[in-house]
Amino acid sequence: MFQKLRPHLYELSARIASLRGSDRKFMNLGFEGATSVEVRPEDKKDSHHVKLYLKLLEEAPISEGMSVLEIGCGRGGGCYVLQKYFGIKNITAIDRSAANINLAKKLVPGVTFRKETAEKFQTTDLFDLVVNLESSHLYSSRAEFFKTVSAVLKPGGYFAFGDLVRKPVIEDVEKALKAAGFSILHGESLNTGVIHSIEKNSVIQYPTATNYPGLFPKKVHGFFVTIHSIAYQLLKSGDVQYRIYVLRKD
Repeated sequence: MFQKLRPHLYELSARIASLRGSDRKFMNLGFEGATSVEVRPEDKKDSHHVKLYLKLLEEAPISEGMSVLEIGCGRGGGCYVLQKYFGIKNITAIDRSAANINLAKKLVPGVTFRKETAEKFQTTDLFDLVVNLESSHLYSSRAEFFKTVSAVLKPGGYFAFGDLVRKPVIEDVEKALKAAGFSILHGESLNTGVIHSIEKNSVIQYPTATNYPGLFPKKVHGFFVTIHSIAYQLLKSGDVQYRIYVLRKD
């Protein structure tokens, strides 16, 4: 499901987007369904992407004065949601891709963007909230990553985490979160809403790959998660769960 070459495709995609002058801030799979916060009219074309962040964050006790760190920020979409929908001003964000960081700086001003890897990230700053969406499956060790998150959170701070997780290892992921010093305040599977998003938006965002799947190798379908990807099939079967959590550092 998760291609070994995906980090290289990730960087290449960002470089191409930069050369084309793309204004696309979001990279997540999206969510189709109700959220407690409504999507703004100006974000209609990205509503499914925005909704996934809103769904991730709706159980987190967020206030405007919080300091927030997003790990795996991509092109800045999550930071945009934190700014525009929750009024957060103190945001630091990191990503492994220099091209994505360069795009994010242009698309979402007012955020401290840094090129860093999640596994090696170190800082003397402590944050009230850490956000990580749809990137931990690329890390060398989720368990070590959770320890890194715990180390940069203030006591009593919050961690909003979401990703695709193989069903047999959900229990192991939750044990690793607890071992890193977190209490699970909320956990939920979003398969239905994420599947609907892929089905609705695959042809809109990737029309050639969706309509002519044979023109592209499986790695490309897997990277973009079209309706022809293995990841989509695993989500539909339930063998992979799209899990979201809100956690508190003990």
